[in-house]
Amino acid sequence: MRALFAAASGMTAQQTRIDNIANNLANVNTTGFKKSRAVFQDLFYQEMVGSADETADRASGAVAQVGAGVRMASIEKDHTQGGVVQTNNLLHVALDGNGYLAVETESGDQLYTRDGSFTQDADGNLVTTSGLLVAGNINIPRDVQNVQILRDGTVQVVMADDSTEFTTVGQLEVSDFANRTGLRSLGGNLYAETPESGEPISVDLGEDVDVVQGFLETSNVDVADELIQMIMAQRAYELNSKVIQAADEALQMAASLRR
Repeated sequence: MRALFAAASGMTAQQTRIDNIANNLANVNTTGFKKSRAVFQDLFYQEMVGSADETADRASGAVAQVGAGVRMASIEKDHTQGGVVQTNNLLHVALDGNGYLAVETESGDQLYTRDGSFTQDADGNLVTTSGLLVAGNINIPRDVQNVQILRDGTVQVVMADDSTEFTTVGQLEVSDFANRTGLRSLGGNLYAETPESGEPISVDLGEDVDVVQGFLETSNVDVADELIQMIMAQRAYELNSKVIQAADEALQMAASLRR
């Protein structure tokens, strides 16, 4: 009975949807987190017409087809910008506009993030909270009096022996992609370039995108919307389970028939 398989695929799809919603809600307070949305497609269809009736049915424009259920096509990231919150930390930055801050792994590979909660390592290098180097060779001496990050990503400091003059110590690197949904999520607020995302495109800081010092971008998860989606997924899961129960009862009735 096709209803069993179609309804079972619907339950599996709604379970995946709920799993995705759970992940979104779990990261509602994660800096720079981008919510995801599960995308589904219907499965293949089988024509249910016999050879004798096929000509008449097609002439009227009505073709009897029965679908086989649903499958998950993809889980897409929504890369719209989240809100910003002030931290007053001079090493924290948020991006006002589209783009991703470039960071480097120990092997020299470049990754990308919207999480600008930077700090310093033992050598004074600007790093992420997980210890990855921020691209741009930015080194901030320990004895500086002040740190200033301009809208164009220029990092300047006032040395301890100079109370007025700013010295440039590096430049933040920001890139964008033609297809942001093609980026691969690595966890740790990091994304990696893929053939689907395209190669990184250099962003003109101070023109297309502004760097805002002392702020962090928050998650773009809308809690109210996620709760609504969760309720809808629960109801859809319940309805599919009812279909399976109805199909099972029909099979039991058919099995109990006697001549």
